[in-house]
Amino acid sequence: MDTVKKILILTLSIGSGHVQASSVVRDALVEGPDSVEVRTLDVVDVAAAWFPWVYIQPYWWMLRYRRDAWRWLYERRHKKRHRATAPRWVFRRGCVKVLRELKSFAPHLVVVTEIGAAEIAALGKREGWFSAPILAVLTDFQAEPPWVQPEIDFYCVATEHAKMQLISWGISPNRILISGIPIDPCFALPFEKATLRQSLGLRPQNPTVLLMAGGMGMAPLDKIAPKLALCGLPVQAIAVAGHDQALHQRLQAMRGKLAMEFVTFGWTNRIPELMAASDLLITKPGGLTVSEALASGLPMILTHPIPGPEERNIRYLTGHRVALCAKNLDEIPTLAAQLLNHPEAREEMARRQRELSRPDAAHGIAQVCRALLEKATYIDLLAPPPLRSGESAFLM
Repeated sequence: MDTVKKILILTLSIGSGHVQASSVVRDALVEGPDSVEVRTLDVVDVAAAWFPWVYIQPYWWMLRYRRDAWRWLYERRHKKRHRATAPRWVFRRGCVKVLRELKSFAPHLVVVTEIGAAEIAALGKREGWFSAPILAVLTDFQAEPPWVQPEIDFYCVATEHAKMQLISWGISPNRILISGIPIDPCFALPFEKATLRQSLGLRPQNPTVLLMAGGMGMAPLDKIAPKLALCGLPVQAIAVAGHDQALHQRLQAMRGKLAMEFVTFGWTNRIPELMAASDLLITKPGGLTVSEALASGLPMILTHPIPGPEERNIRYLTGHRVALCAKNLDEIPTLAAQLLNHPEAREEMARRQRELSRPDAAHGIAQVCRALLEKATYIDLLAPPPLRSGESAFLM
C-alpha cells in the first residue's frame, strides 16, 4: 500500500472482553509490515452521558437482580431473530459524537468487536457518515441475530457453529472466516511453573487453582474460595476480582482465614503468568477468558455463566470435553478434587484444549483487515463454494 490506510476499531465496554479483543487486534495490525494508522474508539467514552444508563445499566441490573429476565430477553431475541439490541433512536441520538468521530477520522476500514458497536457502525454507514467496509469480530462461541446487518461486509467468528448460525440468517458463507477469538499470542508460550509460583509467594509443589470473576466481577469468588478449600487437598489459590473493588476487598479480608494459601489481585495484566502458574481454572465462561485458557492448556471448571451467551459457551466447551461445569457452589470441591487428583485426566484435557485453541486469531484477523484494505471494492477472501442461484461472487 502506497499511502497510510486508516483503521478504526469500534468497541463498547459493556464488559472487559470486547476491549481486550480490540487491543490485541490493534497490536496485530501495528506489528504488521504495512503502513497503517489504527485508532480504537470505545463508544462509552464519547457517547451522550445518558447513553450508558439507557443501554448498559439495565443489562447489569438484570444480571445482578433479575437473571431470569435477561435470559428471557436473550432467548426471545434468538427466537424472533431480532436485528437490534435497542431501538434505533437510542444509537442515533445517544451516539452522535461517535458518528462524528467516524466521519472526521474517515477510516478506510471499520472493525467492530461488540454487538452494539456493530449496530452503531452499520447505522453510520447506512446514513452516510462513512463509506468504508465493516469487519465484525465476534468474541463468543456463537452468534446473535443483531450481528446480521446489511452494511457489515465480513465476519470473523470463533466456531463452525457461529458460522452456520450467520449463514442460516442470510449471510453468504463467502463472507465468514472461522478465525477464533482474538487473544494475546503469549498465552500459548511455555512458562516455568515452579518459578512463577515462587514469584507469587506460593509453594512450587502444591496444586494451584486460579479463580477468575470476569472483568466486572460477576462470579462470587468470595463464596467459591471457601468451597475450594474443602476439596481435601493442600491447594493454594490465586483470585482475580477484575474491576470489582468491593469483591477484591472481601477476598483480601479472607486471607489467613481459609485452610489454604491465598493470593489476590484486582485488575491485572499478568493473566498469562497466572494461568501458566496454575493447574486448574475456576471461572465464569466469558469468551476471552476461556480462549486464553484453551491456548494455555489450563483445565477449567465453569460456573456462574451470564444467562444466554455464556450458557451456550459452556455447552460448546463441555461438548468438546475441554471443561467441566459446576452447576452450583457445592459441586466445586468434588470437581476440583476430581481433576487435581488425576493429573493424567488434566493432561488429556489440556491436550484437547490446545487442539481446539487458536492463539494466532488476532493475526489472522489482521490479515483479513489488510485484504479488505487492498480490495475495497471487489473481494473474495476465501475460496468460495459453488454459487447459489442469484448470488454474486463478490463480497462487496
